Amino acid sequence: MQESFGAPRKLRPGETTYGVGPPRLESMDQTAVVRAIEALMSPLEWGSQDAWLAESLKRVQYALDRREPSAAATTARLEELLRLEGDEPGWLQTALDSSGVTGASGALPPLAAAAGDCLPLVSMRCALAAGLTMLHRLRDWRSTLGQVCDDMNAGLAIFRRDGAREVTRNARWRELVDEEPERDRLLELVARQVGHTGATVGSLREDYWELELSGRTYRLTTKQAPAGTLLPEAGVLVLMDRLGPELPTTRELRVAFGLRGREPQVALLAAEGLSNAAIAQQLRLSSHTVRHYLERVLTRLGLHSRKALALHLMAGEREKQPAEQDPARSR
Repeated sequence: MQESFGAPRKLRPGETTYGVGPPRLESMDQTAVVRAIEALMSPLEWGSQDAWLAESLKRVQYALDRREPSAAATTARLEELLRLEGDEPGWLQTALDSSGVTGASGALPPLAAAAGDCLPLVSMRCALAAGLTMLHRLRDWRSTLGQVCDDMNAGLAIFRRDGAREVTRNARWRELVDEEPERDRLLELVARQVGHTGATVGSLREDYWELELSGRTYRLTTKQAPAGTLLPEAGVLVLMDRLGPELPTTRELRVAFGLRGREPQVALLAAEGLSNAAIAQQLRLSSHTVRHYLERVLTRLGLHSRKALALHLMAGEREKQPAEQDPARSR
């Protein structure tokens, strides 16, 4: 709590933070009010919660013609400007800190305050409640998806559709990026693939990529997220994991073992120990199709189990590496 701001008292009936009587509807810039409402109800447009609150405060100040300097923190100042009769001190911070979508209910204005002269202020409070609901929903999604991917040791990030801005990431994604010597190059390639997936108009297909950097291979799975699911507008969900050095890439499987289509992807995931159901979920295939692909791979390689497949692929990789590391041996 900001000491310079002080503890706000409860308002008397008919009084707002502006004094006795609400701001007059006819004296307000309606275009500015609409712009403030747009910001308040769109927390995902600004890249972070702090940026959203700062932009909302700027627009609310303009709409209410209250642009005088203040030592109060952004949240405290916004709370002061949007305060209505019956509000408890700290109502906005409480709504921000609460967990779950129901936490946004703290930003709803009291029904008794919905007088005609208060309409712009009430509209902005309703917009803020909608924004908080969206913010809590995104937190819930991030928590669930991020935890699942962390458990699977996979990185997850959500991007704007053009790939120009990353909206959120999980802990494993940060680890993968921070551990890569060519970090900037990796992010550049990821953004390019995100842009490619996002540019595929009308398609919700899942794209699968492999990136090779500094002797490491990354597997990317990108998929469009329709507007209104993870972001207000269409975005792209990206899963990223790093293939172990002991397993070949899908390209090497095609060349070395003659695997075709989805066979290399199924072979690698099976060798990593994933079940048919897990492979089907990751590649968006049916379990029957995965089993069919896996049977073809095993038949083609003359093998009979997942363990034999993993040993076979690792053996092929070990035989290949000495020849690559010591070119003189091949002369």
